[in-house]
Amino acid sequence: MAKASVLKKDKVGLRRKRKHRSTKGALIKGMSGRLPSEILDSNIFEKGLQQIMQHYAGIYALYRKKKLYYVGLTKNLAGRLKSHLNDRLAGKWDQFMIFRIQRVRYLKDIETLIHHIVDMKGIKVKGKLPKDADLNQVLRDVLNENKKVIKATEKVLNKR
Repeated sequence: MAKASVLKKDKVGLRRKRKHRSTKGALIKGMSGRLPSEILDSNIFEKGLQQIMQHYAGIYALYRKKKLYYVGLTKNLAGRLKSHLNDRLAGKWDQFMIFRIQRVRYLKDIETLIHHIVDMKGIKVKGKLPKDADLNQVLRDVLNENKKVIKATEKVLNKR
């Protein structure tokens, strides 16, 4: 729900709306376009990549032939992407994107959200939500309650 604008008196006594600050950019502090995986081993781009990735946390997306293959999170973008050149994902992706994130404490939740929205071949574990965050449980409870009523009604109807 949008916040109501607050009226403020200026020097002349006229009322003016006070502008609310935007929260745009509060979480994402930078992002790249799709980049070829080869530049991670390139001497030409080494300094520039260090500048934009080293010591930054974030989320990265790996692509295989323009199709999203894997999404991960890390507290060290540069190191993590380089490690994927030699781990179980090696050779399975050819492009990447990075999203530098300001609030590291939300990284795992953001990754879990992405993994549950997008089906990717490279993902083995989607991440778990706290038990009270499972909104489907409410629907399961309603279903179980109504199963009892339906079963009882069905029993009565079948006797006739």
